Amino acid sequence: MELAFGIVGVLSVADVCLRAGQNLVERYKDIRGAHRDIDDLNLRVENVWIHITYQLTTVQSSQEGVHEVLREHITDLLTKLQFHLHTACKNLEKLSGTKGRAKAIKFAFFLKGTLEKDVSVLEKWRDMFAATFFMLSLPKNAALDRALSMEVKKDQPNGSAVTTVKAIRDALADQPTKQLPPVWLDPVNMYWPMPIGYSGAQVVTDSTRTRYVRETIDVDPSLRNYNQLDRDVEKLAKVLRESKGVPGVLTCKGVVRRQGMNGAPEKFEFILEMPPTLDDTPDCLRTVLLKSPQEPHPLEERVLLAKQVAKAVMFVHNLNFVHKNMRPETILVFPNPGKTLGIPFLVGFQMFRAADGYTYRAGDELWSKNLYRHPSRQGNHPDNVYRMQHDIYSLGVILLEIGLWSPFVDEVGGPTNALPQILTILQDRDQKRRATRIKRALTNLAHKHLPPIMGTKYTEIVVSCLACLDQESHLGPESDFLDDDGTLVGVRYIQEILNVLEEIEV
Repeated sequence: MELAFGIVGVLSVADVCLRAGQNLVERYKDIRGAHRDIDDLNLRVENVWIHITYQLTTVQSSQEGVHEVLREHITDLLTKLQFHLHTACKNLEKLSGTKGRAKAIKFAFFLKGTLEKDVSVLEKWRDMFAATFFMLSLPKNAALDRALSMEVKKDQPNGSAVTTVKAIRDALADQPTKQLPPVWLDPVNMYWPMPIGYSGAQVVTDSTRTRYVRETIDVDPSLRNYNQLDRDVEKLAKVLRESKGVPGVLTCKGVVRRQGMNGAPEKFEFILEMPPTLDDTPDCLRTVLLKSPQEPHPLEERVLLAKQVAKAVMFVHNLNFVHKNMRPETILVFPNPGKTLGIPFLVGFQMFRAADGYTYRAGDELWSKNLYRHPSRQGNHPDNVYRMQHDIYSLGVILLEIGLWSPFVDEVGGPTNALPQILTILQDRDQKRRATRIKRALTNLAHKHLPPIMGTKYTEIVVSCLACLDQESHLGPESDFLDDDGTLVGVRYIQEILNVLEEIEV
């Protein structure tokens, strides 16, 4: 009964929203020509509603295909959309009863700001819902696949979330609905390699002068399960290839398999496409932090960067992969025209694995990498199999660094004064105790220094990430986030994190 009620709740609210949204579109059409800015708003409303409509009709037609873990959250979002649409229609009604020049004057002097805010709120809701909609790429469900296939046959807008989710699900499927082209590339010459400082990635150029980001995964010589590694690399490349337009993820053109004399793989080179609207050379986040520690970027841009990094992690988890290597060195920041801070993309998949695949308990003793790892995942022989929450912990350390806008690691890989206790802690010979003390120091740093800089909500997010594997997590017990096979847990955690980040007003 509870399941049926959940489905009815999603469907009924979606139906109300679809009717209200279409009503708003028609109202804007009725007042076209009254003022040039009204015509601009009309185009924005039509554009935003096309994208929302395709996503809502997909959710409607899939019914049971919407995973129970997501259903309550989607219903909450739709309830907010219903309120936004009601408000937008009510404000638009204030133009009724006036004609011609009087309508233009009333709009220009009294209603322009209000209506522009209403449309901006709808655009923001569309982007937020798109983040949730991408979660549909993860659970295996035949009903959802059928619904997506039906929607894709319609006249979808270019790069729509519906077509992307369908393509990702095909790439993840053991038996895809269509034959996918191979991801393996013949070894080709790339020219003018430009290292992206601290990251290990390079910007390279092919013979047609097209630029790419090249990421190399070195194969552990002691590894013997090459077939499993091949399959994991192939699956990651397929999914990244289909993830066009997914925030925080670079589209993969293909992967080159470099072999040794014995035929065993020595390394894999991922050839990643530059973002189409951001073709400038990126820096990694470590470089960005080191460049301007004394001149923090505007607060709203740091909060935006934090949101974008969190979304990037969520989308990687949506693709059914855990990253395992999240640090400022593995986040590329592409310059964003008109902003002092750029747009982040996750790279550094050297230690990735599929969330439901085999895990290699590899590690190292580098303090600068251990700083971003949960205490249970440090050293050459980590205690626990890697879980999605371990990425959440790494995210928490990165968000702390962004909030303080003070790098923890200097140019030569040593500790900075941002962590005054770190030198003493690093002298501790007991690895487990050392790791626990560092986690405690990071948490105390967040409690003490973040509130006056970033506010209490941002502080709450950082502390919640650092405590996500604690029994008494700030986000609630892990059981609240688990689905049948546990693969959505990281996505649900980050969705809760994003909900709080969206509430931060600067």
